[in-house]
Amino acid sequence: MQNRHKKWKTLLSLLMCGIMLMGCSASKTGDTLIGSQVMENEESRAVSISFLGGQDVMPITGYVGPYQHEYSTDGNVFPEYITEDYYQKIKDSGINLIVYSFTDYASESEAVINNLELAGKYGIGMFVTDGNVTGKTVQDEITVEEVAKEIVNYSDYEAFCGMYLVDEPQATYYSMGDGSRLLGKYEQLADVLHNKLDILSYCNAYPISDMGRNKENYERYIKEFCDILQPKVLCWDFYPFDEIREGKMEVYFYNMDLIRKTAEERNIPFWAYIQAGSQWNDSYNELPSKTPYWPNEFQFNWNVNTSLAFGAQGIQYFPLMQPYQFTLAENGKWDFQRNGLLGGVGNKNQWYYYAQKINKHIAAIDEVLMNCVNKGVIVSGEQAKLDMALTTCEIKGGTFNQLKSVSGDAMVGCFNYHGKTALYVVNYDMEHAQEITLTFDGSQNVKMIQNAETSYVKGKALTLDMAAGEGILLVLE
Repeated sequence: MQNRHKKWKTLLSLLMCGIMLMGCSASKTGDTLIGSQVMENEESRAVSISFLGGQDVMPITGYVGPYQHEYSTDGNVFPEYITEDYYQKIKDSGINLIVYSFTDYASESEAVINNLELAGKYGIGMFVTDGNVTGKTVQDEITVEEVAKEIVNYSDYEAFCGMYLVDEPQATYYSMGDGSRLLGKYEQLADVLHNKLDILSYCNAYPISDMGRNKENYERYIKEFCDILQPKVLCWDFYPFDEIREGKMEVYFYNMDLIRKTAEERNIPFWAYIQAGSQWNDSYNELPSKTPYWPNEFQFNWNVNTSLAFGAQGIQYFPLMQPYQFTLAENGKWDFQRNGLLGGVGNKNQWYYYAQKINKHIAAIDEVLMNCVNKGVIVSGEQAKLDMALTTCEIKGGTFNQLKSVSGDAMVGCFNYHGKTALYVVNYDMEHAQEITLTFDGSQNVKMIQNAETSYVKGKALTLDMAAGEGILLVLE
């Protein structure tokens, strides 16, 4: 009986397929439904982290996670950060991975283990910093055995997702620091971690600092960064919002375009940094506060959504927790509001709520974006075109498969999703809500996800009501 049922099911499936194909060959005029133009399926480059949920879950990371408190001033003691309360706040924000905290296994092994235990309890992955491993980079020989012997101390914790290797290593011709973290210093260790032990590690590249002076050197730097460190994920940190924003978006997109292109050439994903506040204070000086604090919510969302439109398959917030030195204000005072999702005394800053909201949206769309291949972006509107002047990924002509035109100030990321067309539409305007209209070559069935809510629409033209900086995912079914 089972074989007979299978036979009838097969015949019925073939019959239904024939009916569907005949329906899809109908005229392309009016509201006649036309079939999606099927692309050849391409394998996504996204990194799958099993603890986070595997291939379908996007890493949403924070840089500067819980660490042991060590400061007090004028009788005010900073709180203990490695606690249930802090991990609950991080989980509630939508962050699922911490790539760095100030704790180092070489000197604070107990704190690292406490972090791993709490992270595991709250479903948050963690990269471990271990000077016993990274300190070996100055030696002539680094063996797989000695690295594996050290890592085994914490690699069995379920929250362990990888190693922290280096942030912003330098080259002699491209340095914005003291030159102590030269790329070549990490080559052997990176080879052991990435190729011999197959461990994901955090290594983050510098952004470009000056287009006129550094463009050629920067492109050389990114190539050597990848050649030497062989990262499994490519990331860089460019923060587009400061006192002087004019003309900076052109550089922002040049940098993102270069990272995107390099990641594509290397067949790896890229993760984008998102600016959570401003007024970094690595020098530990008393820094006068500048208000209003930025980025505002529209700018913040724009930062996330333009990154997703470019094909980012991971989001990184900096800083997740405000470091002590970032709190130092003038006249011996502190400012716990100017940066960080969480301020220095555990307060939830404005970016916490921005991130919490948009992370819910990312959780609703990440299955699609993590299984997509980005094919470029379409831009519409004068400002977007000016800002994209130095990029190579803009799709000229403004068409992609069924999509034939875009009107309004928009950026549209174009994707191959298992052979189907997926579009990530961004309101490019950071100040005003607007309507963005997409026109197709015939009536389409479209799955739409906006503000984490899914709906289905049908038509030849689709007009989207979008808040400033907002992003909407469309899948043409």
